[in-house]
Amino acid sequence: MKAVVLEEIKKNPIIKDVEKPSVKRDWILVKVVRTAVCYRDVLTIDGFFPRAKTPLILGHEFAGIVEDVGEGVNEVSKGDGIVSLPYTYCGVCEYCRSGRENLCINRMWYGENLDGSFTEYILVHRSSIMKMKPKVDWNYASISSCVIGMIVHGLKELGNIKEGMKVLVTGASGGVGIHAIQVAKAYGAEVIAYTSKEEKARFIETVKPDHIIVGEKNFSKIVKKEYGGVDIVIENVGEPTFMQSLRSLKWGGRMVIIGNVSVKPAELPLGLIILRENVIHGTLSSTKNSLREALELGSKGLVKAVGSEYSLNDALKAFDIMRSGKSRGRIFLKP
Repeated sequence: MKAVVLEEIKKNPIIKDVEKPSVKRDWILVKVVRTAVCYRDVLTIDGFFPRAKTPLILGHEFAGIVEDVGEGVNEVSKGDGIVSLPYTYCGVCEYCRSGRENLCINRMWYGENLDGSFTEYILVHRSSIMKMKPKVDWNYASISSCVIGMIVHGLKELGNIKEGMKVLVTGASGGVGIHAIQVAKAYGAEVIAYTSKEEKARFIETVKPDHIIVGEKNFSKIVKKEYGGVDIVIENVGEPTFMQSLRSLKWGGRMVIIGNVSVKPAELPLGLIILRENVIHGTLSSTKNSLREALELGSKGLVKAVGSEYSLNDALKAFDIMRSGKSRGRIFLKP
């Protein structure tokens, strides 16, 4: 079977034939129908995750059809459509017991510690999977955990979003930003999208945010003057926009950090945070609960997958697009 394989850290992956995996106890063999490209894949190639093993099949956002089930698996049967968390979890540590599987101390990531989804068939642990919902298409299914569920986790489980709140989304044309706008709107928020260029703004308009700010480096001044500040920031860019996002918050507002594309440290103005009682949350993937809600949002048509499709053979091109910052929405790969 074809696969996108990282043979050495900091080297370009290659597309090659690999052996189809065999099912084993507690694991499911899944035929990958759709997989998506995340900036985390790029960071894995670049060596930012020291536990990544090589050679490694990349990819952790996927959905597919059950091909075979191992002994002990009763959650799904052959032929079922499934979605997956991007990791396995143990179910017994303090984090798993409190419903925070994303923080499991024994978790293993697909496309990092385990072979991933940029291939035709993938072995998936029973802890990771959930059956697809009716009316959810394959593109949406593939990003229902790492993207939609992650945003749900950030906005609802960490951000305590309520109807009528104001939400600022940075990097609004990217794979996370374009979907964060939709999720926030689904929760009844007034959404302000920030982007760097006018051509990106035209793309963002397709998901109907309430307001768009284009190219203004000091965008916090506009957010404060025109909209009175925001209750929540979904920070998808990281260091380049961090300070402006923080200054856009109301007193008591929360910043939920999902992305950091420059991988640089940001200055932390403690006085500003203390005096306005702001909260800054890191956001790591999704939980089973947020994945379940993401599927509900998709099934009801409240959030839709936005992006472009390529074949698995074009995966290296997809990485280049991600690095260039020219992606619009998510990049989906068809095996």
